Amino acid sequence: MNITEQPKHQEFQIAGVVHMEPHSAVLALTDHNALLVDVREEEELEVIRIDSTEVVYKPISGIADSFSDLPTDRMLVVVCSNGIRSTKVCNLLMHQGYQNVVNLDGGITQWFRDALPVLMRKHEHNHGHNDGHSCGCCSGGCC
Repeated sequence: MNITEQPKHQEFQIAGVVHMEPHSAVLALTDHNALLVDVREEEELEVIRIDSTEVVYKPISGIADSFSDLPTDRMLVVVCSNGIRSTKVCNLLMHQGYQNVVNLDGGITQWFRDALPVLMRKHEHNHGHNDGHSCGCCSGGCC
């Protein structure tokens, strides 16, 4: 597994938080050595989800009330849309005593760009964006 102190796919970082690229996260999930903790809100999950059985959903809006049931014996790979919120949650978990916590570098946006397994809600894309629609599944709106 490739864990780094400097993220490659996002600019935001907090000293002490380490990062893992999506391909490395897939390997960790496949080996059941890690659990993906998706901190996006429910409306974001309705658009796109990571396709894995090794994922739990803990929206950032309620993470302070629900993180205590996260396992301490597995690596926690925290994910959001682009890596900013998940980096903050990693920092919070580390301050709560979790020692094996990493941020998914670039979030689900990078996961999607790397063509890794996702589940997407079927919806119409308006590639002209005249209606202001943005599916949020990739940087800059619709794919």
